[in-house]
Amino acid sequence: MESKAAVLVCVTGQRDCDRLIRAGRKLADERGVPLQVLSVQPENSASEASCEELEYLRQTARDAKAEMTVIFNNDAPLVAVGFIKQIGATHLVTGMTESPVNGFIEMIHKLLPKIPIAMVAKDGMVYNICPVNSKHRKAKYAMQY
Repeated sequence: MESKAAVLVCVTGQRDCDRLIRAGRKLADERGVPLQVLSVQPENSASEASCEELEYLRQTARDAKAEMTVIFNNDAPLVAVGFIKQIGATHLVTGMTESPVNGFIEMIHKLLPKIPIAMVAKDGMVYNICPVNSKHRKAKYAMQY
């Protein structure tokens, strides 16, 4: 895998994550960079149903001209952070959480505060966490709606 600027889409094993891949494709096209898709699945979680969902998402990624990587590990945020660094991702696309607190997004934002994060709701609305000014020691962030 070549390390260069890219948009990274993190998907779960749910079929409706296809909206994340489409949003990531649009963002990657706007920035003129490749699109990568990552799914971090819990260890020992493979089942026939989950394999079918991941295959659907892999096909969706391929249709969007993106490479999809599936990693089985129980620490999704840390694996995603390592992957972001490995591919040189400049933007992250994830789904929206149904509750106000999401350990995955919070951990990535804490470890990589300069990476903009686009969260795509089930209705397709995109919400952004963006660094406001990276020159301050403690960066300030704005939610864009």
